[in-house]
Amino acid sequence: MRDATEARPTGTRRPPHILVPIVSALIWIALLLGASASAAALWGYYRELPGWLTGPEICQLEAGGCAVLFRTPRAALLGVPNASLGILLYAALAAGLVLGWPDAVLFTMTLPAIAMSAFLGWSLWSRNLQCRVCWTGHAANASLAVLLAVRTFTAAA
Repeated sequence: MRDATEARPTGTRRPPHILVPIVSALIWIALLLGASASAAALWGYYRELPGWLTGPEICQLEAGGCAVLFRTPRAALLGVPNASLGILLYAALAAGLVLGWPDAVLFTMTLPAIAMSAFLGWSLWSRNLQCRVCWTGHAANASLAVLLAVRTFTAAA
């Protein structure tokens, strides 16, 4: 058995406490990216987005492509724009982080977003559509789920 005062050999894993600020910073970055993507998508739901936010193929479609992506039946759940739900989710996650909600609760909150991102991402991919705003939001959702799962399940271990 090793003595606690011995130095760790090089190449071994970092202690988990060093990773905590890194994971927290990545969570906040994903929250900001997701909220920005949701705000842009909500703008596209009501108005026209500039082409650099959507993608080259979408830009060539009617009304800058927004009508194709952000105003379809898939762009709303029970009449509420998906982008509005995203903004609510990111605001709730930010509040939960600031107020110290349990990581398991925050992780669970991301699961419906992951399900929606999987469906909407498959819809984009299967129709060969590009949408930078959409993919940014889907990547933010996936990142948040993974990062919050890491916090949840490493804290429990």
